[in-house]
Amino acid sequence: MVNAFALLALLSTATAHYTFDRLQVNGAQVGKSWQYIRSHTRGYMPTKGNDILSSDFRCQPGSSGINTDVYTVKPGDKISFLGAYGVTSIEHPGPAQVYMSKAPSGSVKEYDGSGDWFKVREALFCSSPGNDGALKAAWCTWGQPGIEFEIPDRLPNGEYLVRVEHIPLHGAQGKPGGAEFYYSCGQLKIEGASSSAWLPTRTAKIPGMIQPGDAAVTFNIWTKVKSYPVSPGSELIIGGTTWGTADGSSKGVIKQLTKRTVGMVGSAAVRARSMVGL
Repeated sequence: MVNAFALLALLSTATAHYTFDRLQVNGAQVGKSWQYIRSHTRGYMPTKGNDILSSDFRCQPGSSGINTDVYTVKPGDKISFLGAYGVTSIEHPGPAQVYMSKAPSGSVKEYDGSGDWFKVREALFCSSPGNDGALKAAWCTWGQPGIEFEIPDRLPNGEYLVRVEHIPLHGAQGKPGGAEFYYSCGQLKIEGASSSAWLPTRTAKIPGMIQPGDAAVTFNIWTKVKSYPVSPGSELIIGGTTWGTADGSSKGVIKQLTKRTVGMVGSAAVRARSMVGL
């Protein structure tokens, strides 16, 4: 059982809920709030429990692409989704992911996200989770103004729905339904891709990609953990990037160069990787 005083101490420093409303490209903010990121009606509240099995888990309830602009990017651009409602620092403990889905009709404004999604970024530990680091600042996202990723150089030109997601684990405690999910969807258009670019084949659907009982989202960070040997959702694609490592031994960003040989969606297995530093 979690020590009540420890839980209160953590929550007192990390009570702010959040969502993401602004786009930053290569270090500079572009546009205004909700211009390139779909506005929604959930506000800054998290999604929890079986609500992650709803179609609203794609891009939040009340979201629509019709009144959202599309921003043009190129392979290698560094993109961030920044915190809304004045939030300038993520201070909940947990991993982050970024997913993309190419608009089947060609127009992301008309796309509801029911197609195939693939993971282009994951953020894990940037320092050792020991000495209660897993409860706070060991996570790469801790203290960041938003969630950053790079446009993979292997994706073809076209319009994409992009979903950033942070999963705080302080309420998980080894049981389904305790993890919190904060996420938003933006609309990007890739131009300048290589003629040899291709869409990933290892994809998943939202909802369904993550289940409430998956090991990655029931993971108990209150047990003096030494690593986070799982990663939520689908596999990272070839050309995608990982920030940090499972045990916090590095805070660098590394690119996935080959298909992982171990691990399934939601699996508790340690995933074998073949990567090199960028």
